[in-house]
Amino acid sequence: MTDQGTLPLEFFIQAVQSQLDKAQSAMAMKARNLNLPLTFAIKDITLDLRAHVEFLRNEIRIRPASATDAQASLFHLVFAAITRPMIEENATAMADDPNDRPIEELKDDSLTEDNRRQLEWIGVRTVDKLKELNASGGVSAIGRVTGLPVDRLRRALEHASSPVVDHVLPFGPQPGVLADASQPPLMRVQGHNLLSEGPGGRVAPSVTLGGQPMAVVRASERELVLAPQAHQWAGELSVKAAGAPAASMSFDLTPFAPPAPPAPPAGELA
Repeated sequence: MTDQGTLPLEFFIQAVQSQLDKAQSAMAMKARNLNLPLTFAIKDITLDLRAHVEFLRNEIRIRPASATDAQASLFHLVFAAITRPMIEENATAMADDPNDRPIEELKDDSLTEDNRRQLEWIGVRTVDKLKELNASGGVSAIGRVTGLPVDRLRRALEHASSPVVDHVLPFGPQPGVLADASQPPLMRVQGHNLLSEGPGGRVAPSVTLGGQPMAVVRASERELVLAPQAHQWAGELSVKAAGAPAASMSFDLTPFAPPAPPAPPAGELA
């Protein structure tokens, strides 16, 4: 139970589903491991739930009723059996890239918690999905369906398209590959929106450390590979894409910096 003895309706349905899955797993174990026959199968389950219904923060919540409570509402739930092809078909439609940022990450002034929930209701669960709809001209349609102001959605999209730096890491050789001593040491910047629009398409952003430029060896939407100079292994990194605010992160990779060249003998200084 949660606040005041209520719980979201989906929690109740998911709990029933979880227990039915356990029963299904137990029957499968009986048939596969114990080599015992299955004498019956459950196709559908019908469940009547008497509960009080509340609406809190755009969420349906229920509070189970007692046996003598005549004012409770009645939920008639039917759990029908589904086949593996049906599961796979719907799982494909609902699948998201695990690297996508959830829509909850847009925690700025452009979208409130209720706004983000409205987007989730229409299937916009990730930032990349919101950007995809914007690229196809769907912002106005989203506004009509959800009732969200278009200008608020556009501000959210501007925020979603700005560079984000998540990690600054040393760039080591791939597993099983020996390091090439002739290659300069590199570092990796991981994040989102790390390419910017250029005249010929997507181009690498401007990367600086303490105001000094850093060389970009390779660039993609989610990763930059940099070739730092000897003094660029710690400090405030800034990634600036055209037409978007810069993203910055402080880091310290001095333990991975190449060793300084040995000082020449005293006699060679003159």
